[in-house]
Amino acid sequence: NVLSGPRSMLTTRPSKLSRSRSYPRRDMALRKIVDELSAADADYWSFRGRAGRSDAHAYFQYPAMMVPEMQRDLIGAVVAICPEIKSVFDPFVGSGTVLTETMLRGLGFLGADINPLAILLCRAKAGPFFVNATRQKVDELLARIANDSRDSLETGFPGLEKWFDRDVAVELSRIHRAITREDSLWCRQFFWVALAETVRTTSNSRTSTFKLHNRPAAELALRRIRAVPMFEQALRRNLDRMAGQAASFAERGLIKRGRYVGSVEIQLRDAREPLVDSTMGTCDLLVSSPPYGDNASTVPYGQHSFLPLQWIDLSDIDVCLRKDWLATTHEIDHRSLGGSRRLEPSDSATLREISPHFRSVLQVLNHEPRDRAVRVAAFCRDLNHSLGPILSTLKPNAYMVWTIGNRRVGGQSVPLDGILSDLLLARGAVAIATIQRRIPTKRMALKNSITTTMASESILIFRKAGVHCPSSKHPKT
Repeated sequence: NVLSGPRSMLTTRPSKLSRSRSYPRRDMALRKIVDELSAADADYWSFRGRAGRSDAHAYFQYPAMMVPEMQRDLIGAVVAICPEIKSVFDPFVGSGTVLTETMLRGLGFLGADINPLAILLCRAKAGPFFVNATRQKVDELLARIANDSRDSLETGFPGLEKWFDRDVAVELSRIHRAITREDSLWCRQFFWVALAETVRTTSNSRTSTFKLHNRPAAELALRRIRAVPMFEQALRRNLDRMAGQAASFAERGLIKRGRYVGSVEIQLRDAREPLVDSTMGTCDLLVSSPPYGDNASTVPYGQHSFLPLQWIDLSDIDVCLRKDWLATTHEIDHRSLGGSRRLEPSDSATLREISPHFRSVLQVLNHEPRDRAVRVAAFCRDLNHSLGPILSTLKPNAYMVWTIGNRRVGGQSVPLDGILSDLLLARGAVAIATIQRRIPTKRMALKNSITTTMASESILIFRKAGVHCPSSKHPKT
């Protein structure tokens, strides 16, 4: 598309300023792009009426997905003033929105997440994109399912009978068996995603909330649903989306023999732990959206993933995965930021010292029941602990784009944007710009508590500290 006005800066050729080795000048240039986009349309960053999910973005209905168009513009703004950028890092990769938008620019990508379902989604979205071969394999898969008349179940866990009718469980088991007979890992991963979506829609849990919550008994009594037809529908729909994604890459010259030309690495990783050594100091840009609080009281990503993961071969996601990750419906969320509320006295003391925003909100929450202050402190402690490994993955002077929301606890707004800013500043990062946006397009479950506890969302743009100046040589894309 041909753009005009401030947004045209996202697609113009690099200027002298963008090639400058002076980071303060680059900071000013980036701030100018953001300010002019905001000034031209006060509601620009809400993307009301301008957001949509197509191709690989629409493989699965993951909780609280990011707006692709917003991430596209944010990445474009940074690349406009740093055309030498070659790689993007997302330490909370989720459903892979930043992954797909990064690939559409021909950049390398490194992503990590604690949720195995997020890792599966991202590995499927990274390709390969063997459309014709996949179409043939889909037909073979469906034939295997049709020829399977066994009634045995391929999974067993506490609550199986509660969450799935017997007929549905039998059909899901037939799909599972048919997928495991596929030889190619990349294809099994693509099939597992369609099965995950089928589990989501055929279970007895409500789809109006991300939490596991049984449908009303009266509704279940009248419900007649078959898993195999719904799986076929999801599978063929995703096949069309794969074809659309492959065509988009082909138009940009980003695909060769069905594979993306850039590098993509996805790691199952706790954000508080270092990534593998080969990634240290390798990435040019961070674009991410961390959780907005502990999963249990905001968006229960792990709980939402619990049922789909019961029907998937975990070794096809990551060889390190074990069944203990699914020990309970809360296990993945317990492993996430703020999942453990055991606090040492030094935890809050450290945060109070480096974050005035944390100190202020804790003073207010101290008048509320104790669990509320503990919940906020535990999450902020873990968020702070994650910043060391995250920053170590970035090159000196790498830009960071954080999207974060301010949820409410005990009726009090928790300024996570201010707290994250304090934590980054304490580590020497340079603040560039802050954008306030409404979130009309960010998908939230209708009955999930996040819709009532979220007050606002902010985009924080920072630059990592450092004295190293990147090469002015432009990458091949």
